[in-house]
Amino acid sequence: MPNNPQNAATTPDSPVRRSYLFVPGARPDRFAKALGAGADAVIIDLEDAVAPGDKDSARAAVCSFLREHTGAGGPAVFVRTNSVRSRTGLLDILALTDLPDGTAPRWAGILLPKVDGAEDVRLAAGLLDERNLPGALGALIESADGLENVMAIAAASPRLSFLMFGGGDLSAELRVPLAWEPLVQARTRIVHAAARFGLDALDMPWIALDDEEGYRQELARSVLHGFTARSAIHPKQITAIHDAYTPSPDAVLRAGRVLAAFEAAGGGVCVLDGRLVERPLVLGSHRILALARRAGML
Repeated sequence: MPNNPQNAATTPDSPVRRSYLFVPGARPDRFAKALGAGADAVIIDLEDAVAPGDKDSARAAVCSFLREHTGAGGPAVFVRTNSVRSRTGLLDILALTDLPDGTAPRWAGILLPKVDGAEDVRLAAGLLDERNLPGALGALIESADGLENVMAIAAASPRLSFLMFGGGDLSAELRVPLAWEPLVQARTRIVHAAARFGLDALDMPWIALDDEEGYRQELARSVLHGFTARSAIHPKQITAIHDAYTPSPDAVLRAGRVLAAFEAAGGGVCVLDGRLVERPLVLGSHRILALARRAGML
């Protein structure tokens, strides 16, 4: 059974994040700029963005930054570690859990790359549990094994907050071009697993930085196919992401009316404008209003 049958993105008191901006862990000079770029979350990357010989120095730079970062009043900060099935990845997580923190870490969570099975998530969750630390987990699905096991991964731990589609590595494993059509089935499986277990679904970054029209078209597809957020590799991509996930004024108005009607009916099934108001519509309306609040519409 799902850990949480109500989608996390639709829960009124859960954080709504539309955009996750990557910043290289080996470039501490860019951390402050990333935090000020307007994204809902920032992912400091210790994996693909760091050369093999720079892993230790990048980890030290990230931990130094986090010691000074209060974690309040700005975007949520996640750290993409290296694989938990590697010595480097374990050192990453151990360093993060050893940070002096008071009552909570100065990071919101950890993005786990190359998650092939539920045991990867459980291992990271266990290390956080051992130190009695809060912190969410994200699982990057970017292998054929990860795609095969995505349902088990999604159910692996209550700490899991989102699944991320990793199209670059996955396209290579599946022997298809890095394009929407060849990977749409993989995307759909990840969205399905995320929705079933109440997780957010994060789409991969758009890498053709100069193709703004193509980016907006793919963002529209991403929203249509059920992704709740999109990652980015450049601050200039954030506005387009937020535009794609901002509901129309008409949609916001109707969502408010749906919830008002549902409340007036005592939380039972009712009829509004000739249409039944049931749980799926109520959850969707919560999501619309949460996005509207995040966009400053309410």
